[in-house]
Amino acid sequence: MFNKINTSTSKTSDKQEIYIKKSHPPVQNKLAPSILGSDLTVIGDIKTKGDVHIDGRVDGNITASGVIIGEKGTVIGKIIARSARIRGNVTGKIDATKIELTETASVKADLTQDQLIIANGAFFDGKCNRKTSSKLKNEQIITEDSNKNSTKL
Repeated sequence: MFNKINTSTSKTSDKQEIYIKKSHPPVQNKLAPSILGSDLTVIGDIKTKGDVHIDGRVDGNITASGVIIGEKGTVIGKIIARSARIRGNVTGKIDATKIELTETASVKADLTQDQLIIANGAFFDGKCNRKTSSKLKNEQIITEDSNKNSTKL
């Protein structure tokens, strides 16, 4: 981490030690995840640009880049994130590009996502909606409708 360079500061053999810190590649604003321990209860909203890991209880909304709900974690509210991995309990809504419900998950929520993974054993009660619709699917529907209209007399 540090390089030791010996330089001579006088004509005598006295030497001064200088330490230079090595430069590391710049960090791309990667924030450390925020962890809420199992003994912590938050009443209110949580907003962060980074990731959050919940092992305690949150009565409120969570807005983050990534959300992980631990096996003993509980959220009552709305989760908005790029990715959400649920191993504990969620009641409310989840809006994320990718949602993963593990085998220990218990989710009573409406989901809005592009990618959904539900492991065997996970409990899910709610509605699923896709964030973006497939262009190919829409083009096929339009083509089928136009073919039906052209064949009718």
